Amino acid sequence: MFGWLLHEFSDLFKLRREDKRAVGRVLAELLEVRARLLAIPTVIEGAKKKIPLAPHDEAMLRLVVGNFLPSVEQLQQRYNQAIDGMAGRLPMLAFRLRSRDIATPVLRQLHAFTSNDPQAAAVMVKMEDELVRRGLPQFDELALELAQLHGWRTWWRARRKLKEPVSTKEFEDLFDYMIAEAKKAEAAKAQGQQGKAP
Repeated sequence: MFGWLLHEFSDLFKLRREDKRAVGRVLAELLEVRARLLAIPTVIEGAKKKIPLAPHDEAMLRLVVGNFLPSVEQLQQRYNQAIDGMAGRLPMLAFRLRSRDIATPVLRQLHAFTSNDPQAAAVMVKMEDELVRRGLPQFDELALELAQLHGWRTWWRARRKLKEPVSTKEFEDLFDYMIAEAKKAEAAKAQGQQGKAP
């Protein structure tokens, strides 16, 4: 009987360890989806502080920035596989987590449709920002729930992580470089025109 109890406890600990791993994978992928969703509006806000952007230009820039981010298809595949690994043990939570990754591909398709119409592009930009603003609390709530299932230490670290702004330093550096190069080209053009003047 003692051997049977030890075996049962061993199986229980093994299941808990596997559950913890599965929850950890889902949490990591959910945070990745959240970061990708937040990255584009954050980059655009930074760009607008440096250069004026018309709504149509902003919509085009959102498409360009989206192409620099990790592939949506790969992200969706990893996210769904992680949920599949957890669904057998935590079906209701898996149900709530499903389709949280759908916003990014839908927005990308809508941007492609509205790229030729300046008025539609302006509406699309506002709609995307509102979608992110409304969806963010749900992402955060699910992330904290997963983190708590993983352990109190993870929950504490996740709380801190969710309060941090998304890092867009690479894009900011790229914009600074592009602006500096554009100013150099404009200055060279102006000097060339002055040299040609009689």
